[in-house]
Amino acid sequence: MEYIIHLAILVGIYLILAQSFNLTIGLGRMFNLAHVASYALGAYVTALASTELEMGFGRCLISSALVSGLFAILLGGIALRLAGDYFAIGTLAFASIVSALLINWKSVTKGVLGIPGIPRPEIGGVALYDNLQFGYVVGVLVIVSLTVLYFVFSSPFGRVLRGQAEDQLAMMALGRDVRLINTLGFFIASAFAGVAGALFAYYINYIDPSSFSFSEMVFLVTIVVVGSPGSFWGCVVATFFLVLLPEPLRFVDLPSSILGPMRQLLHSIVLLSVVWFNRAKLFPAQREV
Repeated sequence: MEYIIHLAILVGIYLILAQSFNLTIGLGRMFNLAHVASYALGAYVTALASTELEMGFGRCLISSALVSGLFAILLGGIALRLAGDYFAIGTLAFASIVSALLINWKSVTKGVLGIPGIPRPEIGGVALYDNLQFGYVVGVLVIVSLTVLYFVFSSPFGRVLRGQAEDQLAMMALGRDVRLINTLGFFIASAFAGVAGALFAYYINYIDPSSFSFSEMVFLVTIVVVGSPGSFWGCVVATFFLVLLPEPLRFVDLPSSILGPMRQLLHSIVLLSVVWFNRAKLFPAQREV
């Protein structure tokens, strides 16, 4: 039972994280490789606020969302001046800066030693150290987050965000401020990534920079690509599928030195297969006039 609850909590955290990433890369066609950096900032803000400042659950969530969102505004103000491959490289540079800060700013982040002893949140005087109770809280936040993101996807703002991804010049001709739209998309996506990071920190009770490596970014890209970029429900199904995909390997009697690479190999095979069979949609031919 504990194992099932553990998987349900992980799926819930990744549902928020992957769907928020889908907003930028799927709907807005902005290949933001700094999304995991927003996730990391949310986790570290909650870790520091709950251990050093003893802030409550609600304030930690709001602080994580705001800090991650403000990081997105800074990122958008610089990276959105770039286009195409340069934009992806620019966001990757920002992610590298955040990673370097987490490792080297030891007086705050404790460096590679990480931050231990993150307390579980307390709601109504009850500390949620029982995973089932914490799972209920995660479930509520997942429902709220996905509901908000669903309305963003289907709102006029979401349609404009999709429209500028298809033809920026057309949106500008219609009087839309493309840079403002993209920055708002960045802010919303990163704020929810911050919420996911806060939940991760609370659940694991310990964080360090290795939890937010580039392989985590690759996993998010895999989820969105498998679920079809821009598809809300496709991303939900892909999150369940890919988070739970390697779990049967735990019951196979193999050395841990083999099981670890096999988990990565499974994700790589799935990603390669989806990209190959959907290459016409993912990489459409450019039309020329």
